[in-house]
Parts: sequence; structure tokens; C-alpha cells
Amino acid sequence: MATACFLLVTLLALCATPAPAHGARVLTPGCAGAVTKAQQGGTSSNATAADEYLAPHNQARAAAGVAPLRWSADLASAAAKTVAQQQRQGGCAFADMGASPYGANQGWASYRARPSEVVALWVAEGRYYTHANNTCAAGRQCGTYTQVVWRRTAEVGCAQARWCGLRHGRHAHALPVQPARQCAGPEPLLAS
Repeated sequence: MATACFLLVTLLALCATPAPAHGARVLTPGCAGAVTKAQQGGTSSNATAADEYLAPHNQARAAAGVAPLRWSADLASAAAKTVAQQQRQGGCAFADMGASPYGANQGWASYRARPSEVVALWVAEGRYYTHANNTCAAGRQCGTYTQVVWRRTAEVGCAQARWCGLRHGRHAHALPVQPARQCAGPEPLLAS
């Protein structure tokens, strides 16, 4: 699988426990502008953008037997700030979310990936996750999946930005969640 850049910061907010940024997979070229209101989603005219992020999260959560998430305009705003910062820096590094009260999934793409594509990449990590013992298969990543299905996560807000950098356009997606999931600890589908 090729390694490109796409940053989708999913800010999921749980309990203000900082969660590290988690990578996603490569999703090819475009260029240009800043984060727009439509890319943040959240208002009535932007309901479609919000739904494009929220629906695949809630499908994965339903499959895992946990309650659906609510859209948060505040988290979408935080996500927009995160991708705007990445846009200003012009690089492909994931945002440092260590000081943030939010958990976040992030992803980069070299093309304008649809929100459902990005979320699907995170959810796909679930095939490597074993709920019975809260483990991930050796050499695999499951952190973005567990962030999506974390039982205590209640809200999500997302943003996407585009810009030109180096030789290829970069598309950043950010999805903060509330509250942040714990990095280690109880199985994510348990109520704890």
C-alpha cells in the first residue's frame, strides 16, 4: 500500500484524557485553499458534510453495539483549527494532540477523499482488534478503530482542508471526539 498524506482529525471528546494522534492509511493529486464552512459541516446548510462524517461512525458503532455519536459544531471548529494549523505548516506531520482535551483520528490523502472513505479506513482496523482481550494483532494498528467505537465517546466534529505542498496537493481531515479515549485501560466497548 502506498504511503500518501491525508489528515482527517476526528476529534472525539470523552473525558478530557489526552489521546495521541493516530494515523490512517493512504487514500492521489489536487491543490488549493483553506478550510471552508462546508468542509466543517454542522449548520443546516452544512448538514450533508456533517452527515458524511457522522453516518459511517455510527454504522461502525451500531455494529459494535454502542450508542451513536452526536455532531458537535464546537468539535468541528476545533478540527478546523487543527487542519488550518497543518495547512499553515505545509507538511504532512500529524498534529500533536497531546495537550488537547480531545481524542483525535487524523488522516492525509493526496486527493480530496470523501469523509466516508477516510472513516472506512479507520473502521477497517477493526479486523485486527480482538474485543475479548482488548488487543490488536501484532504489527497492526487498531487505535483509530477503537477511537471510533469507544463507548464513552459521545460527540464528533470534523474538518477537511486542502493545500499545495511539495510536489503534490495534500488533503487534511480532522475529527475530534469528546471525550477522549484512554490510550490503555479497559476494553473500549465496556461502560468504564
